[in-house]
Amino acid sequence: MRLTTIRVTRDRTAAARIEKKHLTLLPHPDVGALIASGPDWAQRAATHRGEQLRLPTATTLPPLTPGKVISVGPNYPTRIKELDQQHPPAPTLSMARPSTTAGTQTTVPLPVPPDRSTDWGVQLGVVISHHAHHITTATAHRHIAGYAVINHLHTTDHPAQPPESRSILLIGPTLVTPDQLPTGGRGLTLTATLGGRLVQKANTSELHFDVATLIAHASTVTTLHPGDLITTGTPGGTLDHPLAPGQSLHVAIKGLGDIDTHFTATYAPEART
Repeated sequence: MRLTTIRVTRDRTAAARIEKKHLTLLPHPDVGALIASGPDWAQRAATHRGEQLRLPTATTLPPLTPGKVISVGPNYPTRIKELDQQHPPAPTLSMARPSTTAGTQTTVPLPVPPDRSTDWGVQLGVVISHHAHHITTATAHRHIAGYAVINHLHTTDHPAQPPESRSILLIGPTLVTPDQLPTGGRGLTLTATLGGRLVQKANTSELHFDVATLIAHASTVTTLHPGDLITTGTPGGTLDHPLAPGQSLHVAIKGLGDIDTHFTATYAPEART
C-alpha cells in the first residue's frame, strides 16, 4: 500500500491511499494521524471506501510530521571512508526535532557566500508503526509502518540563516508499507543529483547496520512511538559537493519516490551592499 497526504482545500488536508489512477481519501488529516489511530490502522486504510480524487489534480504534502527523528551516524561504507572513520561497533544515534518538515517540491534559502555548513544526503527513512521498547532484531520488522525518501538538511548556526531553515526534514512523497518492498527495505537504489550531476548512488543492501538492527538498538535508547522516524544514514558523496544558491537537488529511492529542492540566496550581513 502506498500512502500520502494531500491538500483537499485551503483548510483541509487528508491522508490518502494511492491507487493506479486516483486517490482514496482516508478519514485522517495526514498519514501520521492515521498511524497513531490504532494498531489496526493498516487494515482500515487498505479497505476504506471514501471520496476519490484523480491523481494529477492533488497537491501532495509531506506524508507526516514525525514525533521525533532518530538519525543514524555513518552507516554506508562509502560514507565511513569519506569521513575517514572506522566501522562503528554499534549504531551511532542522535535525536532531533527538525525546525520544518517539507515535501517534494521545496525552495530553501542558503547563506551567501556559500560554505560547507549544510549537511545533506539521500536517506532511507523508516516510520514506526507502534510502541517499541527493548525489542529484538527478530521482532523489529513488526514495528515498521513504512518507508519513505528522506533528505535532512541541517545547517550549523549562521547569522544569515533563518531559524526555520536551519533544520529541514524533506520527506515523501509517499509512505510505502513493508508488504510492497523486500524485507528491511533491502535492494533499493538511492541517488542524488546536484545541478544535473550524479553525486550519490548506493543500494540499501550496503547499509552497515540493517533496518532491524537500527530499530532494535534505537528501542534500547528511547521508547519508539507510532509516527517516529529513523533515518538510516546517507552514502558518501556529499562532502565534496557543498550546496549553493541557484542549484537544484534531486534525491530519489527507486520504488519510493523522489524529492526536488531548489536553493535560493540568503545574504550574510557581511555580503550585503
